[in-house]
Amino acid sequence: MSAVVIGVGNEFRRDDGVGPAVARAVAASGVHAEISDGDPVRLMEAWDGADVVVIVDAVRCTPAVPGRWHRTTLPHTIPAASSHGLGVPEAVELAEALDRRPEHLVIYAVEVADVGFGTGLTPAVAAAVADLTTSVLAELP
Repeated sequence: MSAVVIGVGNEFRRDDGVGPAVARAVAASGVHAEISDGDPVRLMEAWDGADVVVIVDAVRCTPAVPGRWHRTTLPHTIPAASSHGLGVPEAVELAEALDRRPEHLVIYAVEVADVGFGTGLTPAVAAAVADLTTSVLAELP
């Protein structure tokens, strides 16, 4: 059974880099991981052929608890907005229409505080990376 972890985000937009941070941590454990900007077509390319797909993405919630994360499968049930214009929900819709949705898809959405220009996660989001990485690894075959 093949698996891929996809970290969605932009490391130059502060907390939006949480997905790539988790992808790097997972890759350091020897797991296949990709980093994506969230474009629906590129997401589908990243998960092509994988039986298990775990996506980690930053979300903005109101009110937010930076660093709190949510696990969901489809249909998407997190009351938040992606930090990208188009992203995971649109990719899943397109994949379903094209019959290219992975068999097992899990989404981890991490509440963020700062998606302004700059590098480095805020302390609350950075503190969530280790536990989130452990949870992501537990999803994999």
